[in-house]
Amino acid sequence: MLEKIELRKKLKEISLVNAEYTQIVIDRLQNVIKDKIVCTYIPLENEVNINMHLKGQSVLATTCLEDGETKICIYEEPLEKNSFNVFQPINLKIIDKVDIFLVPGLGFDKKGTRLGKGRGIYDQLLSRHSTSTFIGITDKNHLINEIPSESHDIQMHSLITHDEFIEVNL
Repeated sequence: MLEKIELRKKLKEISLVNAEYTQIVIDRLQNVIKDKIVCTYIPLENEVNINMHLKGQSVLATTCLEDGETKICIYEEPLEKNSFNVFQPINLKIIDKVDIFLVPGLGFDKKGTRLGKGRGIYDQLLSRHSTSTFIGITDKNHLINEIPSESHDIQMHSLITHDEFIEVNL
Protein backbone atom coordinates (compact mmCIF):
# COMPACT_ATOMS: atom_id res chain seq x y z
CA MET A 1 0.00 0.00 0.00
CA LEU A 2 1.68 3.16 -1.26
CA GLU A 3 0.13 5.37 1.43
CA LYS A 4 1.79 3.32 4.16
CA ILE A 5 5.16 3.40 2.41
CA GLU A 6 5.07 7.20 2.18
CA LEU A 7 3.87 7.52 5.77
CA ARG A 8 6.72 5.28 6.98
CA LYS A 9 9.25 7.52 5.21
CA LYS A 10 7.80 10.65 6.84
CA LEU A 11 7.61 9.14 10.32
CA LYS A 12 11.19 7.81 10.15
CA GLU A 13 12.37 11.40 9.59
CA ILE A 14 10.67 12.67 12.76
CA SER A 15 12.84 12.53 15.87
CA LEU A 16 11.56 10.75 18.96
CA VAL A 17 10.64 12.93 21.88
CA ASN A 18 13.23 12.25 24.55
CA ALA A 19 11.11 13.25 27.54
CA GLU A 20 10.38 11.84 30.96
CA TYR A 21 7.09 10.05 31.47
CA THR A 22 4.65 11.90 33.70
CA GLN A 23 3.95 10.25 37.03
CA ILE A 24 0.28 9.90 36.03
CA VAL A 25 1.23 7.79 32.99
CA ILE A 26 3.70 5.67 35.00
CA ASP A 27 1.15 5.08 37.78
CA ARG A 28 -1.56 4.15 35.29
CA LEU A 29 0.77 1.76 33.44
CA GLN A 30 1.88 0.08 36.66
CA ASN A 31 -1.74 -0.29 37.74
CA VAL A 32 -2.69 -1.90 34.40
CA ILE A 33 0.22 -4.39 34.41
CA LYS A 34 0.02 -5.27 38.12
CA ASP A 35 0.19 -9.06 38.58
CA LYS A 36 -0.07 -9.65 34.81
CA ILE A 37 2.18 -11.46 32.34
CA VAL A 38 3.60 -8.61 30.25
CA CYS A 39 5.44 -8.93 26.96
CA THR A 40 7.58 -5.90 26.24
CA TYR A 41 10.16 -5.25 23.55
CA ILE A 42 13.85 -4.52 23.73
CA PRO A 43 13.91 -1.10 22.05
CA LEU A 44 15.89 -0.27 18.99
CA GLU A 45 17.43 3.20 18.86
CA ASN A 46 14.37 4.56 17.02
CA GLU A 47 11.87 3.16 19.55
CA VAL A 48 10.61 4.57 22.84
CA ASN A 49 12.08 2.81 25.89
CA ILE A 50 9.44 2.27 28.54
CA ASN A 51 11.06 -0.75 30.20
CA MET A 52 12.55 1.14 33.15
CA HIS A 53 8.97 1.92 34.25
CA LEU A 54 7.75 -1.67 34.32
CA LYS A 55 7.12 -2.76 37.89
CA GLY A 56 4.56 -5.00 39.51
CA GLN A 57 3.97 -7.50 36.70
CA SER A 58 4.05 -11.18 37.61
CA VAL A 59 6.23 -12.13 34.61
CA LEU A 60 8.16 -9.96 32.17
CA ALA A 61 8.57 -11.46 28.72
CA THR A 62 9.83 -10.28 25.34
CA THR A 63 9.75 -11.41 21.75
CA CYS A 64 12.36 -13.77 20.37
CA LEU A 65 13.13 -15.64 17.20
CA GLU A 66 13.26 -19.42 17.45
CA ASP A 67 13.51 -21.65 14.37
CA GLY A 68 12.58 -18.68 12.17
CA GLU A 69 9.36 -17.95 14.08
CA THR A 70 8.61 -15.04 16.40
CA LYS A 71 7.73 -16.35 19.85
CA ILE A 72 7.47 -15.10 23.43
CA CYS A 73 10.16 -15.84 26.01
CA ILE A 74 11.06 -14.78 29.54
CA TYR A 75 13.00 -11.48 29.48
CA GLU A 76 16.33 -12.12 31.14
CA GLU A 77 19.95 -11.25 30.44
CA PRO A 78 22.35 -11.96 28.85
CA LEU A 79 21.07 -10.83 25.46
CA GLU A 80 22.21 -11.38 21.89
CA LYS A 81 21.12 -10.05 18.49
CA ASN A 82 18.94 -12.34 16.38
CA SER A 83 18.78 -12.48 12.57
CA PHE A 84 16.45 -9.42 12.55
CA ASN A 85 19.21 -7.52 14.41
CA VAL A 86 16.99 -7.31 17.52
CA PHE A 87 18.21 -8.21 20.99
CA GLN A 88 16.74 -11.26 22.68
CA PRO A 89 17.74 -13.45 25.63
CA ILE A 90 20.47 -15.99 24.90
CA ASN A 91 18.73 -18.68 26.96
CA LEU A 92 15.21 -18.89 25.54
CA LYS A 93 12.48 -19.92 27.96
CA ILE A 94 9.41 -19.96 25.72
CA ILE A 95 5.98 -19.15 27.18
CA ASP A 96 2.54 -19.24 25.56
CA LYS A 97 0.36 -17.00 27.71
CA VAL A 98 0.60 -13.21 27.74
CA ASP A 99 -1.91 -10.86 29.35
CA ILE A 100 -0.55 -7.56 27.99
CA PHE A 101 1.65 -6.73 25.02
CA LEU A 102 3.57 -3.44 24.94
CA VAL A 103 3.98 -2.76 21.23
CA PRO A 104 6.36 -0.36 19.47
CA GLY A 105 5.55 1.23 16.13
CA LEU A 106 6.64 3.93 13.72
CA GLY A 107 3.34 5.66 14.36
CA PHE A 108 -0.17 5.29 15.77
CA ASP A 109 -3.47 7.07 15.42
CA LYS A 110 -5.95 7.63 18.24
CA LYS A 111 -8.17 4.84 16.88
CA GLY A 112 -5.40 2.41 17.83
CA THR A 113 -4.13 1.77 14.32
CA ARG A 114 -0.42 0.97 14.32
CA LEU A 115 2.07 1.53 11.54
CA GLY A 116 4.95 -0.90 11.84
CA LYS A 117 7.99 -1.43 9.68
CA GLY A 118 6.04 -3.33 7.04
CA ARG A 119 6.99 -6.94 7.65
CA GLY A 120 3.82 -7.83 9.57
CA ILE A 121 5.71 -9.54 12.39
CA TYR A 122 3.72 -7.94 15.22
CA ASP A 123 0.39 -8.40 13.41
CA GLN A 124 1.12 -12.13 13.05
CA LEU A 125 2.25 -12.45 16.66
CA LEU A 126 -0.66 -10.49 18.13
CA SER A 127 -3.22 -12.36 16.02
CA ARG A 128 -2.13 -15.53 17.85
CA HIS A 129 -2.92 -13.83 21.20
CA SER A 130 -6.32 -12.29 20.44
CA THR A 131 -7.49 -12.41 24.07
CA SER A 132 -4.53 -10.31 25.26
CA THR A 133 -4.51 -6.53 25.69
CA PHE A 134 -2.37 -4.53 23.25
CA ILE A 135 -0.83 -1.21 24.32
CA GLY A 136 0.98 0.87 21.71
CA ILE A 137 4.06 2.74 22.96
CA THR A 138 4.91 5.97 21.13
CA ASP A 139 5.62 9.65 21.58
CA LYS A 140 3.52 12.71 20.73
CA ASN A 141 5.41 13.30 17.46
CA HIS A 142 4.45 9.86 16.15
CA LEU A 143 0.77 10.06 17.10
CA ILE A 144 -0.95 11.14 13.89
CA ASN A 145 -4.51 11.81 12.68
CA GLU A 146 -5.02 8.70 10.59
CA ILE A 147 -3.11 5.62 9.51
CA PRO A 148 -4.51 3.56 6.64
CA SER A 149 -5.70 0.20 7.90
CA GLU A 150 -5.86 -3.17 6.21
CA SER A 151 -7.80 -6.27 7.27
CA HIS A 152 -4.71 -7.97 8.79
CA ASP A 153 -3.74 -4.94 10.92
CA ILE A 154 -4.21 -5.48 14.66
CA GLN A 155 -5.68 -2.54 16.60
CA MET A 156 -4.27 -1.42 19.94
CA HIS A 157 -6.55 -1.22 22.98
CA SER A 158 -4.59 1.70 24.47
CA LEU A 159 -1.74 4.03 23.60
CA ILE A 160 0.94 5.48 25.84
CA THR A 161 2.93 8.64 25.17
CA HIS A 162 5.19 10.39 27.65
CA ASP A 163 2.27 12.45 28.94
CA GLU A 164 -0.90 10.56 27.96
CA PHE A 165 -2.52 7.16 28.53
CA ILE A 166 -5.12 6.97 25.77
CA GLU A 167 -7.93 4.39 25.87
CA VAL A 168 -9.11 3.33 22.43
CA ASN A 169 -12.75 2.54 21.75
CA LEU A 170 -12.63 -0.61 19.63
